Amino acid sequence: MNHKSIEELGFFQVLQQIKSMSHAPEGVKVLEDLPFLDTQNELALRQNQVAAAIKLLSGADRLILHSFPEIQETLSCLDDPTRGAEGYELLDVARYIRSAEHLYRHVETMQDPDGYFAVLNPLLGEGLPLELVALSSQIEETLDDSGQVRNTHPRISALFRQVDAAKNERSRFCSQFIRSNPTAVQTDQEAMRDGRLVIPVRSDRRSQVQGFVSSSSSSGNTVFMEPYTLVEMNNSVMMAQNQILVEIAKILRELNSSARALRAQLKALSSRIGGLDAMFSIALWAQETNATATDLQTHQCNLEQARHPLLGKKVVPISISLKDGVRAVVISGPNAGGKTVTIKTVGLFALLNQYCGFIPAKEGSSLPLFDNLFTDIGDEQSIEEELSTFSGHMKQIGYILRNMSERSLVILDELGSGTDPVEGSAIARSVLEYCLEKAKLTLVTSHHGVLKQFAYAKKEVINASMEFNEHSHMPTFRVIQGLPGESHAIDTARSMKLPKVVISRAEQYLGSEAVQIASIIKDLEEKRKELENQEEQTRKRYYTLQQEIKQLQLKELRVRQREAQLKEEQTTELARFMSAKRKELENLVKTMREGELDKAKRKQVKAYVQSLEDRVQDEQALLEQSEEELSAFEAEDPRELSEGMEVLCGNAKRLGKILKKQGKNKYLVAIGSMRMTLDGKQLQTPKEQQKTVLVSYHSSTPRPKLVLDLRGYTLEEALSSLEEQIESCLVHGVSTFSVIHGYGDGILSKGISSYLEQNRSIQGFRFATPEDGGMGKTYVQL
Repeated sequence: MNHKSIEELGFFQVLQQIKSMSHAPEGVKVLEDLPFLDTQNELALRQNQVAAAIKLLSGADRLILHSFPEIQETLSCLDDPTRGAEGYELLDVARYIRSAEHLYRHVETMQDPDGYFAVLNPLLGEGLPLELVALSSQIEETLDDSGQVRNTHPRISALFRQVDAAKNERSRFCSQFIRSNPTAVQTDQEAMRDGRLVIPVRSDRRSQVQGFVSSSSSSGNTVFMEPYTLVEMNNSVMMAQNQILVEIAKILRELNSSARALRAQLKALSSRIGGLDAMFSIALWAQETNATATDLQTHQCNLEQARHPLLGKKVVPISISLKDGVRAVVISGPNAGGKTVTIKTVGLFALLNQYCGFIPAKEGSSLPLFDNLFTDIGDEQSIEEELSTFSGHMKQIGYILRNMSERSLVILDELGSGTDPVEGSAIARSVLEYCLEKAKLTLVTSHHGVLKQFAYAKKEVINASMEFNEHSHMPTFRVIQGLPGESHAIDTARSMKLPKVVISRAEQYLGSEAVQIASIIKDLEEKRKELENQEEQTRKRYYTLQQEIKQLQLKELRVRQREAQLKEEQTTELARFMSAKRKELENLVKTMREGELDKAKRKQVKAYVQSLEDRVQDEQALLEQSEEELSAFEAEDPRELSEGMEVLCGNAKRLGKILKKQGKNKYLVAIGSMRMTLDGKQLQTPKEQQKTVLVSYHSSTPRPKLVLDLRGYTLEEALSSLEEQIESCLVHGVSTFSVIHGYGDGILSKGISSYLEQNRSIQGFRFATPEDGGMGKTYVQL
């Protein structure tokens, strides 16, 4: 990619954000050297590696990264046999290995049945060598947190004991000497000079002490002497201490030798850690900026809610979607309206996409893959090179036109500006035409009307504009595709408080034609906003309807569950009741068969029948209660039924009028000339907005019979009469009637039952009660 363009688009600043997330110096170096990829397979691999890193860093069992200290200088020391690493440097090596061990152990313990983390295997290698873990343990057991050899080291602790013994013997001698020579010593406490104990002796009595004078006080009244015996003792202490230093040097040399033997493994580990840390740094940046993976299967430019990562909280998301065949976009609009930010966002996201496959935009965004990217943004004026603003732009554009290819992205800001408008427009159009022929995609910002007209004339070029608030006279920074934008120069001048007379003259000089064009653009803008509002309202309505559907489905599910629960409870209860009554009936029949039928036995039979009737009444009451609960549960709005109210009756929703209430949730309703008692759940109140249409009709069909007697009929005659009866009931609004078919051979009974089962107008039928004809009569419900 072109270095100048990368810098102009602010990629290095974003890269600095990514590098700040690094935990290893090697990761920073890898991030700096990471190339832009322009092939789908390579980019997909890197994108998947970042996605796997994001998954490792997410969730309750997420990976907590440890810091990796700088060890490259230490590795250089290990390469040179004449040099040796210090203790603190070796300790950094141990800490580096421990951080790597923590990383590898976490990855190994992660559950990965689908092989999601397999893409990290090339970076992880074959795992952490056990030799390095052993080296880390050896260093940590030998050195303390400051990098010094531990005093508890077996080879050091004995030497420290020898030093302590020599010091104790020396201290005892000094104390005894001072007590033995009270007139010669200046004080009763020995002194320390250059790591050696000395005796403070009076100058005038130094001849009384046999030994060496090491120094004297500033006043000259005291000399510090080492008696000959003390000299030997001081030498013993010094030699013991030197022996410790020698042993420490040996231990450090041994640690250096152990590390030097594994320097190849250490270098390989640091290389793998660099690659892993680079992916984790990108993953952390993606989490920080809410970046999402781009769709690599779609090669269109489709950015949804794209947020420039350098603008922070003040960023205004932009959306831009280019269809197949579009190879250039001309963006126009007011100054400081966001044109340059828009094209820089697209360019920066193209770089980020080919760098890591993640961009701060809505999921599903996509971008083409480019082999190079060229920009001409900003002021190219150069005093040193004697370039004006226009000539500076021409120099850069010339370089772009000579080096771009059919897979390049070209971004040109304020194309054709800085010179005569007519000539600048001509050059701008010519450059754009050339880019259409040679480049993959070209983004241009301009105020030239020639380019806006050119975009309308070419199907592979589209106009886009930056939205402008007509009320506040301020830009909104939204991208509007398909519509050219006005420069709003006069509005901007007015907001900058130029004199009114200047604004007025400028509007006069602008000319009526330009005003008409501006008016047309404004009308188009208003229509676009109106369509957007309608679309938003439709979207909200659709969402509301979806929520209502979900609520109704949930309510229906609850009703069904409640209904199933009630049926199950009733079935279980009735099963127990039937079992008990069956046994009671068997005992009653057995009693009736024994002896004569007397008053006591008849009383038992009546009691049995009464218990059945009581049970039926109880079940009917429970059923009505359950139906009321279900009706109340599924009712969308409460309703009050009162006398004189018009209602819709039954499934046919025939219009009726409530005459009066008869019992609990029972109403006497007049439907035409008929009067019927209906349950409240069979009645519905007409909605206010519905208009009732009354249809008057006359029919030659005779009125139905409440009891249809078919005894003595053949089956064919009986079914024909039954069909006429049903038709007559439907015409005259009769919902129930009875059919007498008798017992006989059962031919009529079976044939009528079969016919009623197949007739869609029949809601239900059953045999009559024993006292009303039993199995020789059938009740029919329409």
